[in-house]
Amino acid sequence: MKVLVRTPEGVEEVREVDSDWVIPGDVLDDGSVVLELWDELSDDDYLAIGLYD
Repeated sequence: MKVLVRTPEGVEEVREVDSDWVIPGDVLDDGSVVLELWDELSDDDYLAIGLYD
């Protein structure tokens, strides 16, 4: 499953996680916080994180 996370350094990135049991607000092993599930992102979200020009 792909999720949008904020790393401890403050960088937002899309990442693949092993578990299907991840929800927004979860903290991953490296300290990154899950912001949203990838499937729930809208076009506005893609623009905000720079995936569209």
